Amino acid sequence: MSDFNKENDEFWKWGIMYNNPNDPAIWVEKRIGIGWTLNFAHKESWVIIFMILGIPLAFLVFTMFG
Repeated sequence: MSDFNKENDEFWKWGIMYNNPNDPAIWVEKRIGIGWTLNFAHKESWVIIFMILGIPLAFLVFTMFG
């Protein structure tokens, strides 16, 4: 666990999206509930989001129109 204060409101957008460029962690514990969320201040987070959403969507498109 890092020493960064993940409870600080300034790093949470809409209470669910963590965005702290000074925190090196890509995955952080959710503020509410169980599980983990991404630190959207890092480019690696957007690559992960693309893989989670983009790759299955590409397979769906190629299956329907390919």
